[in-house]
Amino acid sequence: MWRVAALFWVFIAPVAAGVLVLAALMTPALQGGLGKWIGAAAIAGFVVAMPIAWTVAKSFANKAA
Repeated sequence: MWRVAALFWVFIAPVAAGVLVLAALMTPALQGGLGKWIGAAAIAGFVVAMPIAWTVAKSFANKAA
């Protein structure tokens, strides 16, 4: 199941990272140190996508069984 989770992570991680980077860009309070926040938001997006991908893969595995 980890292969399916990795496949889903490949698709979910860039979307989550992009959403969080866009949120950082749209927040006026972060405009001073934006370079630091863009990197942190992208890393957080990739990390947040891991449990989401695992959950989606588990739901697909339960439907297949």
